[in-house]
Order: sequence, then structure tokens, then C-alpha cells
Amino acid sequence: MKNILKATGVIIAGMALSFLPIKVQAGTVHNNFYYAFDSRTDSIGVSAVGGTEYEIGGMAYAQKDGKSIFVISTKQPLEGVNAWYADDGVIALGDILINTTTDSFNVASEKGNLKAIRLVLNNAAGVSSLGFYENVIAKSVTTANGLLLNNVAHYHDYVQNNGGIASMGDLPLNTSAIDSSKHILNVIASGDWKGNINFLDANSLQNLGYDSSFIGGSGYNNIAVSFDSSLLPDGQISALFSPECGNDIMGMIFNHKSVPESSTTLGLLVFGTVGTLVIRNRNKSVLAK
Repeated sequence: MKNILKATGVIIAGMALSFLPIKVQAGTVHNNFYYAFDSRTDSIGVSAVGGTEYEIGGMAYAQKDGKSIFVISTKQPLEGVNAWYADDGVIALGDILINTTTDSFNVASEKGNLKAIRLVLNNAAGVSSLGFYENVIAKSVTTANGLLLNNVAHYHDYVQNNGGIASMGDLPLNTSAIDSSKHILNVIASGDWKGNINFLDANSLQNLGYDSSFIGGSGYNNIAVSFDSSLLPDGQISALFSPECGNDIMGMIFNHKSVPESSTTLGLLVFGTVGTLVIRNRNKSVLAK
């Protein structure tokens, strides 16, 4: 990545923020999961845009038996990607940042109001354990992992100018949910551990109704965790995920609602009346194949 971005970074850094078209995917409920789709041509590799080892196909969310379930469909494996351009030699998965406030992710982070899920121990988070965290302040580690583009807006420009379709799932490119003049927040800087997470294998996901072909398919890994639903408040919630390098960015908006222990009904089904109000009036891009 550095050998490409070194050649383009100066030019891109000097560009004025272009007027990007709004790209947002329309999510859908399928087999008890809410799925948010991402473009499959908006990741950046050493010599390519789209389809790289950092490509994210989408995210999914469900509730069952008092548990909340997050699934990330990505070409990046759980252990990360070996990369000479990363300071520590590995591009690890980022943390799932969760915003339950009306502030942007950046403002909520400054106030210590984010929640987050730490999925791996080999990323550069400032906390020591896997699990669910509250009172989270987040940070960006993209520069230390080889990204020479100036900020999120320049990343989107780079993708668009090199044949890709820039997308952030449920979030439009001009969203106020993140500050595009800065690098993407992607790991926990500090926070308070509140609960365990449990990893789910393919059989467990299938039994829950997850369709592995719906947002990923061949070549994609489904990284799935569950945790106590009581750790999330009722209401509209935004989730943000990116690898440490920030070479693809995924956002998901869903509605969480407490449900009885025996219920398999998704608390997010009210997304159809609440969440789509966020999406319905935006232009939708076609999911890149």
C-alpha cells in the first residue's frame, strides 16, 4: 500500500474535498438477521482498489434468547494480515465501535460515551481484554498501519478516482455521523470492561438463521460474536467497523429493543419504521458484485 500511496499521497493531500455522490446501501431483514451491505470495490491494497484482503461485504445483527449477535463479513481473517507497511508487521481487525447517542462518533468519543467490542488481542487498542466496553474513547491507528491518505474524505476520493464505488454500508459518504476530515476511529483508546463476548462458529450461525452467502460468499470470513443484550440500551444504534489500516469502512444502523428470553423475534424489526427513515430519502447505490 505505501508504495502506491507514496506516489499519490501528495496529490491527494492537495485536493479539495470533492463533491462525492451519496452512496448508501439499503439494509434488509432476512432469516432473523438484519443485514447491512457494503460495496465490494472500496477496499485499498498495495496495488489494487476493490476486492483486496481488507474488503468488507457487510455486517449483520440479531437478537435471540437474551443475546445480541454481531457478524462481520470480511476477507480479512480473524488473525489479521501480515503487512510490511504496518509498524508492527500485522494489520489486525479493528474494534466494533457502538454509538447509542445523538452525537457523531467523534464527539461521542471525545465525551467518552461510545461503547465497543474488542474482537482481537493483536490490535493496538488501549485495553487489555476481549469483551464489551462502555465509557469508550476511541482512536485511529490508520497511519501506523500504512495509510498515507489524509482522512476519510481522501480515502473515498481515492476509491472513486481509481474505479471503485465508495461506500460505508448504512452510512452515506456525506454523513455527519463521522468527521470525514479526520482518519476513521477504529480501536478503543480507553474504556471500562462490562461483559464477555462469545465467538460463534459457522454451525452456530446457521442454526440462528444467518445466511453466509447474503453479504459475503466465497472468500469472505464471517466473524461473529454474541453478548448479553442488556448491555445495549433500547433505541436506534449505530455501529462502525474498520481494519486497523482504515482501508475499508463499514457502518450499520439498527434498532435494539429488549425482548423476552424465549423470543426469536428481532428487536431491530422496528428498523423498518425507524431506521429506514434515515435511509429512505437518500440515493442508494447498487451493491458491487
